[in-house]
Amino acid sequence: MLFRSFEIFSKNKIKPFISYSHLLDILKIYSYENKKVIFYDFGGNTLELFCYLSDQINNLEYYYYDQPENLFITKKIKNEKKLKKLNIDYQIDKVNNLDFLYFGSAIQYLHNYRSLLSFFFGKTKYIIIAQTPFFFNNENSKDLIIKQLNLHPIINYLYLINFYNFINFMKQNNYILISKTFNRVIKFMNFKNFNKKYKELDMYDLIFKYDAK
Repeated sequence: MLFRSFEIFSKNKIKPFISYSHLLDILKIYSYENKKVIFYDFGGNTLELFCYLSDQINNLEYYYYDQPENLFITKKIKNEKKLKKLNIDYQIDKVNNLDFLYFGSAIQYLHNYRSLLSFFFGKTKYIIIAQTPFFFNNENSKDLIIKQLNLHPIINYLYLINFYNFINFMKQNNYILISKTFNRVIKFMNFKNFNKKYKELDMYDLIFKYDAK
């Protein structure tokens, strides 16, 4: 699957599905002002995003992390195709000096997402968390575990994250929220079957900036 996907997207220059619709715009703006854009894709799955971004941004350095079987296949593709812009990361706690850390509809599926984020604190300028479900309840301090049913017959379990607690967690680690927008890349997704007590429950895109003090 990874080999086939890479061949199709690298040869035909197709725009892939991107969890955050403004990702290319932000990276291009940043690239105009900097000699290099160091981008870390956590949970990259296929190399479709790499093919697209590397074609659009000349000064891109791309880090890829995913499940072990995908890391193995991606290493073979990198070596076979001599992809200089692609770096495969096997130990997330060893990476430093990133410009962007990107979670494209990924962080809600991670059991230990706070511990994982902690590996990157102080090592990246911006953190983009895209296509992620949040609810706004001060009185409910815990995230919820929910069942995802829109990929039948596949069933996934994920976190529905308390927005205020997440913002406080990021702020305590010197990451300040600079952008919050609704995510509408999947038009038919909704949370109509949830209790109304979970206020403003929706899919969001969040961008955080490192503010060392």
